[in-house]
Amino acid sequence: MQLIRTITNEPLYHEILGNGLPVYILQKPGFQKKYAVFATRYGSLDSEFEVAGRGIVKVPDGIAHFLEHKLFEEEEGHVFQRFAQFGASVNAYTSYNLTAYLFSTIEYFPEALTELLRFVQNPYLTAENVDKERGIIEQELRMYDDNPSRKIYRNLLNALYHKHPIRIDVSGTVESIQDITVDLLLECYHLFYQPANMALVVIGDFDPHQIMDLIKAQMESWNYQAQEIKRIFPDEPDTVCKPWFEQRMNISQPRYYLGLKGTVRHSGRELLKQQFAVNMIWHSLAAKSSPVFERLYNSGLINDSFGASFQAAPRYAFSVIGGETEDPDKLDAAIREAITELKRKQISSDLVERLKRQSLGSYFAAHNSLDYLANSFIVHLFNGTSFLDVPKVIESLTADEVNQFLQEELDLERSAVSVLLPE
Repeated sequence: MQLIRTITNEPLYHEILGNGLPVYILQKPGFQKKYAVFATRYGSLDSEFEVAGRGIVKVPDGIAHFLEHKLFEEEEGHVFQRFAQFGASVNAYTSYNLTAYLFSTIEYFPEALTELLRFVQNPYLTAENVDKERGIIEQELRMYDDNPSRKIYRNLLNALYHKHPIRIDVSGTVESIQDITVDLLLECYHLFYQPANMALVVIGDFDPHQIMDLIKAQMESWNYQAQEIKRIFPDEPDTVCKPWFEQRMNISQPRYYLGLKGTVRHSGRELLKQQFAVNMIWHSLAAKSSPVFERLYNSGLINDSFGASFQAAPRYAFSVIGGETEDPDKLDAAIREAITELKRKQISSDLVERLKRQSLGSYFAAHNSLDYLANSFIVHLFNGTSFLDVPKVIESLTADEVNQFLQEELDLERSAVSVLLPE
């Protein structure tokens, strides 16, 4: 095992096992809680890929999420019941880029970790339980259709993107999940659930050598197929698909989102710089302490739901700003004016330094959250960035670089609006 010294002086052990699985074990002396996340680089965007001997395969949208649900079911009982015997809380999630299985516990950690590694390696799929799951997910999707927050966000991505699979909900659609079969689920499982395409992060106060021995013992029986993964994405135009998208729903107050299509920076420090720089820019513009927020709030155009965020990964980058408002048109004009003014004036060096200190403070404060640490580590790993590099990257950001991102990423020529209006 390689010992890596972290900026918090907590020992991080790393080893790539013989089967290709990267394992990270972070010691947190004095912590009672222990946490583990076992993830695969397989998310909702991976709907088209090339398979040796078969050529290009296009699978139904939502299949990664469907498979995540099915791994919890076994021939006898359910995985949740077994974790409950250990006093452990187990869960999973599927995002655009990954599927993660995780648990936290105070006692019986070796038993719970063994169970996590065991059930992810052993899918139990039948025509009957797949049909049953299809009905459950269909109900979920219909429930999402009645959720205003989810609806306005999904409409915005459909307005921003022409062809990119990010337009589709992680869970797929009611229509797409009808085409999911046992054979397709197994094909995706065997392709994406192979050790070299996965990672395991374990955090807590324990003997790292004992934990590594336990992990290696569980790997010996893993019956996997090593295959090359070639993902296929459509060519996405730089332009937005639809500048303005409105829909009516059973809501009491209108909602407004402005989205801006960003520049894709595929991995490494450039992606990491982009993530932090653009989020700092939005903080200067939309945080509750900002002059823009105060002005919009005092004018009655926004309430506490107003906010902004930026998402960037190897295959996409976009910003979202907005919230509830009595006048979407007036808010749209005000936000565009604020963005144009900020780009004209630029962000001062003093403000950039303050924003950098805030970002660093948030980074260090988050080290007390084991679930945040583990999942952030996985996300960075799969993005081709490094969670350990975050402080150096933030400190290295200059005002000139931040203002360059301001000009490039807040491009109103590549913007779209999503509005929900009361019925």
